[in-house]
Parts: sequence; structure tokens; C-alpha cells
Amino acid sequence: MVNNYSADNNGLTFDLIVLNKKIPMMKLDITKITSCGSDWETNRYTFLQSIKSWQNDIRKNKLFPAMDFASQLQNKFNEILSENIESKYWLESEVKGAFIDDRLVILEKAHQISFQLDRLIDFVKWGLNENIKLLNEAEIIKQFVYDNIQIIPCCSTNKYRGKGYILVPDNKLKVYKIYLYELSINWSVDEPVEYLDLELLRSIPFELVSDSPRSLLNEFIKHIKNLYDPMVYLCETELDFPFNETMMPVLKTKLLHSVNGFTPYI
Repeated sequence: MVNNYSADNNGLTFDLIVLNKKIPMMKLDITKITSCGSDWETNRYTFLQSIKSWQNDIRKNKLFPAMDFASQLQNKFNEILSENIESKYWLESEVKGAFIDDRLVILEKAHQISFQLDRLIDFVKWGLNENIKLLNEAEIIKQFVYDNIQIIPCCSTNKYRGKGYILVPDNKLKVYKIYLYELSINWSVDEPVEYLDLELLRSIPFELVSDSPRSLLNEFIKHIKNLYDPMVYLCETELDFPFNETMMPVLKTKLLHSVNGFTPYI
């Protein structure tokens, strides 16, 4: 997982955690904007405000938390669409056959409900279409960042790789950052999911480093004794995108792939 989050069943109210720092919750009440009988024009305006806010961040190359919010929104809207299409099908196939004496009343009530379901379904389909365009735009940037980050092992990979060190350049701040990383498993979901915890240990300005980043990392490993024969990685990239919002989340994904052997070692 790039980020950890919790979802409230009453709407999208997530606490995202990046490097153990909470990011403010997203302000979009899904329950409110998908309530039958609500003002659909107001709902569209509210929806577009959130989409526009996320889009502004993404176009500044700040992928997270906007991309996580948009992904969760897409999942939630797909659930709502499926549930309400099923409800409409049941309504049209079952309700009109009940209580012959009150047939006209039932049909009128069923017609009203069906009309509201149609408006809800139209709104959700529209929202999914607007949101997927945002996700596609973000995914292009994310893939570009992923492709332009190299995770290089600086020792034998024939060892336990679930805990170790990685040196990462922050080109925007012009510092090298050395992290302790540890592979963990989240058991709070339906299936166990692996993710990485990173702890910043050192931050060293470029101007103070006379040797290569690899030499800097080797020197650090010589003097730190926290782990025996640790796994050590070096990150190489020339990108200077926002570090916490883009570089670090994507780097964690690629590092996890390297730790698990999903990406080839250089």
C-alpha cells in the first residue's frame, strides 16, 4: 500500500497516513450527494468542486492524497451504481405484481421511486465518467514517476529483504534522505496486504556530500549497528516532483516490488 486509510461506511472520510503523518480528511459527503430526492444540480456542483480541487493538485504533480481519494470515490460510486441498478430491476419486476385492489396506488408509488432511482443512476454514471478522466490523468503521471525511479540493491539480495535501509535523493530540497524501511502486513482488511513503513534517519544536504551517494550510504551502514547484515538500497532519480505527495508514495510502491522480487535487480 502506498498510503494507509480508513473508510467510513457513511461516506468518504479518510485519514491518510504518509510516513506516520496524518493528512486532513477529504470533505465530500457521498451519502448526502447520492440521496434520492436531493437537489441533483447542487450535487453536481459539490462533486465538481472536489474533482476540481484534486485536479489542481494533480496538475501540480501532487498525486496524493488526491489520487487515493479519487480511487476510493470510483470504488464507492461503482458500488452505489450496482446496488441501485439491482434495486430498480427488483422494483420493476416485483412491486407491480402486488395487491391488485391497490394497484394504481402501488404503481404510482413505484413510478416515483423508479424516477428517483433513474436520476440517481444518471448522476452516478456521470460522476464515474468525470472521475475516471481524473484518475487516468493521474495514472499517467504516476507511471512516469515509477519509470524514472531506479531502486538499486547495494548488497547481495540473497538475504532477508523485509527490513533495511534506503538512500533517496530529494531533488527539490537538494538533500539525501536515509530511511529505515520495514515490511509489514495489514490484517484489518479482507485479505492481508503488504506495505512498507519508512522512518527517516538522516537528511544530508547535497553540498555537504563530496563522494558518491553509494559511498555515503556505505559509510552510514558502517557506523550504524541497529541491524545485522541489513538489506541496503539506493534510489536514483533526476525528478524533482513534490516529495511527500508524489515521489515518496511511488517510491514506496517500487521499493515494495523490489523487496518482493517483482522488479528485476540491476
